[in-house]
Amino acid sequence: MIESRCGIKCRECKYKERMNCKGCINIDKPFWGDSCPVKSCCQERRLEHCGQCPEFPCDLLKQFAYDDKEGDNGERIETCRKWYAEQFIYDVVRKNAEALQNYFTPDAVIRWHDSNEEFTVAEYIRANCEYPGQWNGEVSRVEKIKAGMVIVTKIQSDESAHLITAFIELKDGKINKLDEYYSDCNDAPDWRKAMNIGRPIK
Repeated sequence: MIESRCGIKCRECKYKERMNCKGCINIDKPFWGDSCPVKSCCQERRLEHCGQCPEFPCDLLKQFAYDDKEGDNGERIETCRKWYAEQFIYDVVRKNAEALQNYFTPDAVIRWHDSNEEFTVAEYIRANCEYPGQWNGEVSRVEKIKAGMVIVTKIQSDESAHLITAFIELKDGKINKLDEYYSDCNDAPDWRKAMNIGRPIK
């Protein structure tokens, strides 16, 4: 759930109760001044949070994130990155074709390695949105890499469940390359259960 423009988790903020702050999404100006340049920038660009910006993470956001007194050593930047990933997966599993178009550069390449298929953006959106059944998805992990990010997601329907590892390369804030790898989610085989080793991953 998006709580702020810059990635601060309002529910954990030490100023929320002390200053009776309702969070930057719900206020016109911050308690500490007339305006917040990060909040203003996001809203002027009609973005929900900084992670949706082509310039993410910009110098202004870094200045706030790594401020000696009030910074969080970049934690808010990682939060914005996770919000971006969660929204992308949300639109994928709900087959939101209009929203998906906005995530990609026009010449993006999408590859499903398990089935040896390569798609254009239009082909990928069609394949995704016409994929049989209804699905739910939950992001398990988001990691920054040099060119973009890696998202690990568990998706499931009434018939099956899969883990998807997606390697995303970004260009000007949009997905330029998407390489996805699928694996089935199954119980351990009987021969390994008989060994009485291992335990469920929590």
